[in-house]
Amino acid sequence: MIQRKQTLFLLLAAILVVVCFFVRLFQWVDLLLAASAVLSVYTIFQYNRRIFQARLCLGGLFVLLAWYIGVAVLEGEASLVESLPMVAVILIFLARKGILDDEKLVRAADRIR
Repeated sequence: MIQRKQTLFLLLAAILVVVCFFVRLFQWVDLLLAASAVLSVYTIFQYNRRIFQARLCLGGLFVLLAWYIGVAVLEGEASLVESLPMVAVILIFLARKGILDDEKLVRAADRIR
């Protein structure tokens, strides 16, 4: 559902990760970027299952953090392009927070009924 703010956050995160994937030279660790982009797009379409969607966001965060560890081991220094996934980490975190807020709102509405 495109009207939800977390959908926009996840879409922006996927775009940033794809841009970083195509600008960098392809190495084995960059497959984690592709996995994170696919995971973010898949998470968008799981809007009916909010708890699962929040877990997928957490998985996406771990994948991007694993990518940063891999880049640190291989290169030791980050450039401007490699800061794009950090912005994606922030966006995924905000999306997860929005998803959990929606879940709290739905549970509160169910309690009232």
